[in-house]
Amino acid sequence: MNDKIKILGFAGSLRKESFNRALLHNTVSLVPDNSTLEIFELDVIPPFNQDTEKDMYEKVRGLNPK
Repeated sequence: MNDKIKILGFAGSLRKESFNRALLHNTVSLVPDNSTLEIFELDVIPPFNQDTEKDMYEKVRGLNPK
């Protein structure tokens, strides 16, 4: 099986100088050859609003792997 393991990483903090975000970005160089790490920035995700649930933002729809 030649499929790479796909890892999605995101830091819970939105602060630009977040230690977790810095660690995540430095982790890219440590990912094994049989894997890929995609970093997803949460600052583009709006807070949940049930009134707009059926008309999701494009970035939110992109999280669904279907």
